[in-house]
Amino acid sequence: MENRKPLNTLAEEIVDINRANGWKVARPTDWFDTEYKIPAVLALITSEVSEALEAYRHRDRENFDEEIADVVIRCLDLAGGLEIDIDEEVRKKLEKNRERGFRHGGKRV
Repeated sequence: MENRKPLNTLAEEIVDINRANGWKVARPTDWFDTEYKIPAVLALITSEVSEALEAYRHRDRENFDEEIADVVIRCLDLAGGLEIDIDEEVRKKLEKNRERGFRHGGKRV
């Protein structure tokens, strides 16, 4: 497998676009700050998920697809701004999930 990091590349592009468009992108120092940048971005991610749910409820596939893209873009913007190696974190999480048992935790959903 190539040593490519496509999610990190996308995150960098998203951060560049957002900065060029005048948006304040999260920075690693925001983790320790009290400006509420990180909670604000998490709230925006939640709002995009809610918009996707509404599109689904209205059977609007085109809008649903766009809102899912918005969720990913906002997540990658946060990861890129905080300098999270999102490719590595996703790979580690996938490996962790791979080791879990069938329907682990006994949850219904």
